[in-house]
Amino acid sequence: MNTDSCPEQTTGQAAENGRPCPSDADDLFHRALDLHQQEKADSAAALYLQAISLCPEHVDACFYLALLHRSMGAAEEAAFWFGRAYTLLPDEAAIAYELGITRYSLGQQQMAIEHFHKVLALDDTHWQAAYNLGTANLAQGNTHEAIRAYHRAAQLNPQDADIHFNLGLACKRAGQLEEARHSYLCALEIVPDDAEVHYNLALIHKELGCRAEAITSLEIAVSLNPDYGAAYGNLGVLYLDQDRVAEAIACYQRLIALDHNAISARHILAALTGETTAVAPSAYIAELFDSFSGHFEERLLVDLEYRTPWELKSLLLANPAGPVHFARLLDLGCGTGLVGQIFREITACLVGVDLSAKMVEVAAAKGVYNELAVGEIVTFLEQNQEPFDLIVAADVLIYVGELDRIFATVARGLGKNGRFLFSTERMAGPGYQLRPSGRYAHSSSYIEIMAVRHGFRILCTKEANIRKEKGKWIKGELFLLGC
Repeated sequence: MNTDSCPEQTTGQAAENGRPCPSDADDLFHRALDLHQQEKADSAAALYLQAISLCPEHVDACFYLALLHRSMGAAEEAAFWFGRAYTLLPDEAAIAYELGITRYSLGQQQMAIEHFHKVLALDDTHWQAAYNLGTANLAQGNTHEAIRAYHRAAQLNPQDADIHFNLGLACKRAGQLEEARHSYLCALEIVPDDAEVHYNLALIHKELGCRAEAITSLEIAVSLNPDYGAAYGNLGVLYLDQDRVAEAIACYQRLIALDHNAISARHILAALTGETTAVAPSAYIAELFDSFSGHFEERLLVDLEYRTPWELKSLLLANPAGPVHFARLLDLGCGTGLVGQIFREITACLVGVDLSAKMVEVAAAKGVYNELAVGEIVTFLEQNQEPFDLIVAADVLIYVGELDRIFATVARGLGKNGRFLFSTERMAGPGYQLRPSGRYAHSSSYIEIMAVRHGFRILCTKEANIRKEKGKWIKGELFLLGC
């Protein structure tokens, strides 16, 4: 919001009703204005009120009393006095504008929008009103209206970088990525040393698939602001995508030094430097999948050719000794609900749990689950009271190294003759390993040890291609265990 105001008399519209205010009221007003300019707020407010008591139609006293209240953080009182001034003088653009600004500060975006439209009807050169109309519409989710308003502001004042920046933001939200890029480039012509503009331009380049350009913009952003944590985070991801491991490591080290997403940064740094930890941090998993939620299935199914849920179901139903229908099924790490959609027909009650609230929101919209929860899977199992007949973990154990606790809680969470169905990324040799991808691989022998320790029987296994990564298949294994 553009809220620039100063206590200088600009309306000159006292007593527009044709009945002049008493000279005493004008004297009080000017004394109040002097005190206002001297930042003697309480004394100024008292004199403004005295002027208004002598002349209720004194627009300037109402207007400047409103400005005074707003400067003191009293937005409700400011709105009242701006409203009174507006009632007395509805065709004054300055009053309508300040009332719109104040309504917006109170969270009353629709009222603000109406006032900004009024300002522009009175003065079609008022670029601040057009700019703030865009901001209020953006806050309301009216993206296309915001774009129109920002375009109008940019035409009126093409040298204001904030207008181009916010136009870029609105275009990005509308999915108009090329238009967003153009807006950020316009902003950079005005403020070439603004790190935030370079950062946002980089995000657009990234979404457009222009990774080299995105890296360049992020490198400029961190050179301008060496403490720009979000830029280092995105830069690290892009460096890894291009196998520039040493540079990525430097980014994650910088994130730890800045204490910006340090938990996730430590996990990725461990993966890149060959350290094997016991488990990926919950914060890392939640943040990772929250960021993927909007386009998760498209990327997984189309780009990565992911088929694991279907493969797991085939493994389950191919077991001649097992049931083909399950009273209660738990989908561990349910994500956006792929397993739920595929397994819905073989269960009477489907429950899902995931760390990512945004993923669960997408899963809920599919309407296939009887119950969904946001939380850590072991905690959910520990608190569960009613046993399950089948627990499925499709690409979940790849975010856990040490599986002892999960196997223990799954064993307790299953009913008699229950089944545990899951996938792993496969590795040679013993134990498990944290890979540079940030995911864990497990050996078949390690899974066998876990199964025996917790009372499971391995009913069947199958090697599988889990997903593609950089065009190559990740080798995995599917397991069906019984208890």
